[in-house]
Amino acid sequence: MKTIKMRPNIKKPFTLLEIMVGMFLIGIIASVIGLNLNEALYKHRYENNKKKIDSYIEFCKKMAFANQADIYMQLSQDEKKIEIEIGTSSDMGFFKNIKKMHDSFNNMSFEFNGAGQDNLEIIFTSNGDILTKGELKFIDIKKKFDYSIAKGI
Repeated sequence: MKTIKMRPNIKKPFTLLEIMVGMFLIGIIASVIGLNLNEALYKHRYENNKKKIDSYIEFCKKMAFANQADIYMQLSQDEKKIEIEIGTSSDMGFFKNIKKMHDSFNNMSFEFNGAGQDNLEIIFTSNGDILTKGELKFIDIKKKFDYSIAKGI
């Protein structure tokens, strides 16, 4: 009679191929998550910039009327960003000590009445009028979003 030797239950280690397949799958999942996260962050920044520009326009309208002073908004752009300067020549109200405010918005450009311009000055008068009339459109440089605001300007 033959005796059968039982080997102890030893687990085999992973092969190099199994480890490589696992790393490959983890890499693909991480890259998909990373792309989606990057897209979501970019969209969030863009949405915040839209809200901030809207609030600057409303701010100018209200401050011009409240202080009975003309307020200008100077928009300038280059290939990568928009710069906004808000100010007045008056020494009244909010602008008594502060003559100008500056802000910039990356990855955005603007068009006025369908044409791109390097500079645009919008004047908000003390009686509620806006001297620069037309459609002001803000555009995402990366062409992911399109946003038009302040059509009454």
